[in-house]
Amino acid sequence: MSSEMDKRCPRKLEDMLDNWCPLAVLRLKAIRNAGRELSEEEEALLPGCPWAIDHQLAHYCFFQYLTQFTTEKSISDIELAALLNVSVETVKKIEKTAIVKMREHKTFSSLKSNGEAVVSESEPQDYKIYR
Repeated sequence: MSSEMDKRCPRKLEDMLDNWCPLAVLRLKAIRNAGRELSEEEEALLPGCPWAIDHQLAHYCFFQYLTQFTTEKSISDIELAALLNVSVETVKKIEKTAIVKMREHKTFSSLKSNGEAVVSESEPQDYKIYR
């Protein structure tokens, strides 16, 4: 397991956490106190870490979660929705939007695997997260 923290960490930590992240907890409390599912724009205005996830054993840190709790298995839409405190419908909507954006971007449209486009026209499915 890598102990090096991702460079996107707002706290600019060098190593993974050994305790809960106060910025992540701040964000999760703000989301919970909203009492409803926030839009992407509303959530962007909240205080705390934008990488916060609802997973106590990962110290509420997405990067820690990836390092400790993911392997080659896919993260289901249900699990992702729980981690991000959003509905499964929101996860599916975001996946579809991301696939459309990737399909339209020149970098992804030229990527091929065994002669087939990596980002296909088919409906999104559960995808693996690679580190």
